[in-house]
Amino acid sequence: MRFRALGNTGFQVSVIGFGTWAIGGHDWGRVDDRDSIKAVHRAADLGVNLFDTAPLYGNGHAETVLGQALEGLRNDVFVATKCGPVEPRPGLMHVDLSRDGLVRQCEDSLRRLRTDRIDLLQVHWFDPAWPIEDTMGHLADLVQAGKVRAIGVSNFAAAELARAAAGGPLATLQPPYNLFARDIEHDILPRCIELGLGVLAYEPLARGLLTAKFDERPVLAPGDIRRNDARFRMPTLGRYVAAARRIERIARAQDMTAAQAAVAWVLAQPGVTTALCGAKTATQAVENARAADFEPDAVTLDRLARAAVLEG
Repeated sequence: MRFRALGNTGFQVSVIGFGTWAIGGHDWGRVDDRDSIKAVHRAADLGVNLFDTAPLYGNGHAETVLGQALEGLRNDVFVATKCGPVEPRPGLMHVDLSRDGLVRQCEDSLRRLRTDRIDLLQVHWFDPAWPIEDTMGHLADLVQAGKVRAIGVSNFAAAELARAAAGGPLATLQPPYNLFARDIEHDILPRCIELGLGVLAYEPLARGLLTAKFDERPVLAPGDIRRNDARFRMPTLGRYVAAARRIERIARAQDMTAAQAAVAWVLAQPGVTTALCGAKTATQAVENARAADFEPDAVTLDRLARAAVLEG
């Protein structure tokens, strides 16, 4: 496993992070908590020390499972979670970034995670109803209280990042980034580099499209969020499938799977600290972790990028 400095936090984190959205159990089809715990343990065995979660993942279930899995390992890992969206019950959600709301959410996450501190607390997404400058001040109070060690944001635009950084000690951004979704290269990644932020790239496999495991007739389980994703419907899906197959051919020539090549490409981009890869099983955790072993040369990286261009 390789490690990188996480922005200005002083922490060293693994270039492969473990994303826990899937193990929340609500949005990615059936999941067995026992398998999820095995996946966390296997990832940790392979050197993964960054685990990212959120209360919104299964209405707290992902945090609960992660807390169980990390018993006995807590001092060896870096735990990131999020705040803002509150879901009293599935399907009913509102955003609360008030001082009292953030204190309450922090305490709830600490309880579910079975820990006394959150290494990185991130605002899940920007909400104009709540001035980000005030939110950063409230989060800084949690840092001062010893409940939180660093503050980050997720899904923020470049202008919103600048406001957040001006409002408090901002350390990280978590944006979507992969071979099929490169919009952040225009202004967001440069702004992160300018501000010295760590970047935790999520969806490096484009919800599985970059694994080359899908064909034109994907079988998606009931409850799988991809059933409502237009990318997984023909004819659009066919373009992604063809691109993934091109990527797979390049990857095989380098002794990589398509998924490992896609993750390695993300990790090679300027400004990226970590790729957050989801896993529901130990086998998936192993494939994700081994992506850190690959550092493709410039020619291969360019070939992968050109192969990912959708045709038709």
